[in-house]
Amino acid sequence: MICRPHAGGWLFISQPAHAWMAGELAAAWGNARFATPSPREGVVLATRLHDIGWLSWDAQPRLENDGLPVNFLATTLDETLPIWRLAVKWVQMMNPFAALLVSMHASTIYDLRLERGSDQPEKRAEVQNALQEHKRLQAKLRQDLAQSSLYSKAIEPERLNFTYRWLRVCDLMSLAVLAGVFAPDGQIEQVPARAESELTTIDYRRHDPFTLEITPWPFARSDIQLSVLARAVDQKRFEDQEAYHVALAQAAWQPLPVTLRQLS
Repeated sequence: MICRPHAGGWLFISQPAHAWMAGELAAAWGNARFATPSPREGVVLATRLHDIGWLSWDAQPRLENDGLPVNFLATTLDETLPIWRLAVKWVQMMNPFAALLVSMHASTIYDLRLERGSDQPEKRAEVQNALQEHKRLQAKLRQDLAQSSLYSKAIEPERLNFTYRWLRVCDLMSLAVLAGVFAPDGQIEQVPARAESELTTIDYRRHDPFTLEITPWPFARSDIQLSVLARAVDQKRFEDQEAYHVALAQAAWQPLPVTLRQLS
């Protein structure tokens, strides 16, 4: 759950809603300077569904001991390990290549966690075990996909790593505008460009509430206009889990107008 401070309370955006927006960006990607994602169907599906494992957690989100909602970045390792297993399992039921990309995304998250070095030794060992679990799963998926007329070439290591970057970059763009956790100005690196294996950097500038300006512009359309559903609750702290869940259940859904445009 993305929890953003809002008018004396909170604005709640589910992880699957954020992932849907990322998928819309992947579907819109491509112009004279930036190649269209390929294989397009697998990339767009993986990007749209990469956070599907959060469905159960977002339906019953947790409070901190001080009564504040837990933002997605503050979830524990015990909470997120099953989330990524479920995400890959559920996506695999629709498209094994998309599941491969989702598993690679989980690996990226675990790699970044290990790089931060903030875990105690026993938790660090759990992260390493989870990383190896996903590596084994990826090897099995690549083996299965080697016989696919649609995906056999897409699983070649260099091309696969390039292809995964579409999911990662669209995820970061969606978080940059929705989550409010990034700096207002920044860069997204290792962005797929025109030629296969060619990567570039995109600069962005966020304008609150939900506008992101970027350059160079990677999309076919001159601007991107989306609407993401969220819930607003005019209350900062909650007495207990039940009160929190009741407040969420009673909150009206509202559309958030999101704009991406070229940074001049």
